[in-house]
Amino acid sequence: MQLFIQPWRKRYQGSSKELIPIVYQCSTEHCLSTLDMPSDGTFGFRVLVAGQPIPEYSKDGKVYVESDLCTPVSYYQEVEEFANGERELQRTPVTPYKLLIHLGPLCETSAIFVYVDGVQVARFVIEKNQTRVLKGFEEKTGIREFLFALPKLESDGIADKTRSHVGTIEVLRHEGSFIKEEYRPVSEVPFIQASKASAQHVTGGRYTMSTTKKGRLIHRSKPYTAQLKTLWKIGRECGRLSVHYRMPHCLREMDIELKTVDWSKVLNSAKEVDSNAPKSPVKGCASQ
Repeated sequence: MQLFIQPWRKRYQGSSKELIPIVYQCSTEHCLSTLDMPSDGTFGFRVLVAGQPIPEYSKDGKVYVESDLCTPVSYYQEVEEFANGERELQRTPVTPYKLLIHLGPLCETSAIFVYVDGVQVARFVIEKNQTRVLKGFEEKTGIREFLFALPKLESDGIADKTRSHVGTIEVLRHEGSFIKEEYRPVSEVPFIQASKASAQHVTGGRYTMSTTKKGRLIHRSKPYTAQLKTLWKIGRECGRLSVHYRMPHCLREMDIELKTVDWSKVLNSAKEVDSNAPKSPVKGCASQ
């Protein structure tokens, strides 16, 4: 029997306490947008940028999305890396994204496992006809956003079996049944950004590809002292879906005709544009 733990954070504010879920319920608009998502007929998921599901493309039996680094919500990050025997300051564009996961009305309660670049980044239990949005990596002080980014220069130490999943987002669904709830220490998701060498392992050196890295800390709230975790008995695997994310030029080289993304909804919506975003947006390029 495999046990699965559904985490909830416990936050203390004076004499009161509040339970905060690791994943978040999405809006009705997002739920309606799941109709075209990668799906096996029982569950599906979408990649969201700036709150919008980005277009998906089918090619040779696989589903692809565009990891565009030039969107209205993209920004520059400055990171020091050791390359060519020297410490270098890299200033590269990144794009925050989220993952929307939907369980169909005919499904029973299910345990969901989410993998990014071959690493499990989330697991939770979802009820039938529910939709959840994952906003990033879980940390003790909050949630750190998912970012599309260029691969890092330094070695990552990623095993070959994991390297083959770089540039892939995968969602697995298992049967699940409730056991009990209990408090356990807060844990973090161990995630190492893939390097240029790992990306070349996937592409064979034919093109530059994007990877995922940790971004800004969002939903910051401390101190988190414990997690209320729900234990589930996990049954057989019921489904597995995957999306491969690639940069625009990579998709064009695959003879995929890219769709134009209408960012006007984002630019006109104060809710979707983060007022706390870095004041260094990526300029001089447009989404294709």
